[in-house]
Amino acid sequence: MARSSMERYQKMLSLEPYTDRDEMPVFPMMLASYGTLGGVSQKDICASADKWIEAMGKTFAAIGKPDVSMSVCPGDTIFLMSLPARLPGRELPDDALYQFIEKPYFDDPAEYQRILEIGWDRWNAEYLMSIQNPPFTDPGQLGARFGEFAANAQKTVGYVYSQGIVPDFDGACAPIFDTLCMTRTFIEFTCDLLEDPGPIMDILRRFQPAADMATIAQTKANGGTRVASFAMRSSATFVSPGVFEEYVWPIMKESILRFHEAGLLYVLHADANWGPMMKYFTELPRGSVHIELDGATNIEEAYDTLRGYQSIRGDVPATMLAYGTVDQVRDYCEKLIQMGMRGGFMLGSGCEVPLNAKPENVKAIIDSLRA
Repeated sequence: MARSSMERYQKMLSLEPYTDRDEMPVFPMMLASYGTLGGVSQKDICASADKWIEAMGKTFAAIGKPDVSMSVCPGDTIFLMSLPARLPGRELPDDALYQFIEKPYFDDPAEYQRILEIGWDRWNAEYLMSIQNPPFTDPGQLGARFGEFAANAQKTVGYVYSQGIVPDFDGACAPIFDTLCMTRTFIEFTCDLLEDPGPIMDILRRFQPAADMATIAQTKANGGTRVASFAMRSSATFVSPGVFEEYVWPIMKESILRFHEAGLLYVLHADANWGPMMKYFTELPRGSVHIELDGATNIEEAYDTLRGYQSIRGDVPATMLAYGTVDQVRDYCEKLIQMGMRGGFMLGSGCEVPLNAKPENVKAIIDSLRA
């Protein structure tokens, strides 16, 4: 009997060795690339969840079905990233990739004290309203936008499941540490953290637990089991191992334990270099975290560190998918497969499949396990 994608996913989470390669799940991470692979414009997939679903169907017909897929459409992904953005069909050509704009939302570190006074939820809502184009002037507009996101998510998750595919996550969050870094901007936030970490840490200790509980409640209400965390500024690319250990890890560890105790898997989208941080995840309950690597982290070293503790996904490079050959992709996948047969591994792309990926190269990832 053929295995289902969910059976493969659960086998990965068990961390037990695979008995044959068909047990291993595969996930080339496609978001905007569904548009180019499916022949639907970036303008359309950013503006419409229905158009994105249409592009997904066309992509599956062309290259085959993965075991796991993104389930939040590009327009909502852009909204949830909490940065101003340039969009295709608006500031950019119709088939250009959307762009994020990082600029300081506040210039005075005294703003941290204001966050402590008014609360994270109110402050973050004010921020989100300000970065919309045009800016929202009524909190009801923000509520309506979150309602649109929820409706789109229900639609896209339903479609993914209807195709026999597992959604990558059922809920999503960004640690407050990382959100503050993006809203203040990296250089300014780093200076604030080094010069006077007290107010920042007070914000994290006071408000991160409530933010986690809100995500847990929403995810469980929808019947979900997996929450993605987009810790965009917590890697060694941005912070030293010492800063991570002192300021990031204590809060992140508590969050992961909070989700684990609620019965939810913490899916850490680990962009950039997390190599020096891998050892910390062995302190956590076995199988409480699934880590998605993007190529900047040495995947073999990460796998050796985490094997038997946590599962990982990776890591066919974007450059190889865009400029390499099918044989190069197959050879790279084979190396990963042989490594990952010891268990707890999902074959996939290093972060997102790029817009200029060759369809035959993306297909080769799937075919490495399914052909």
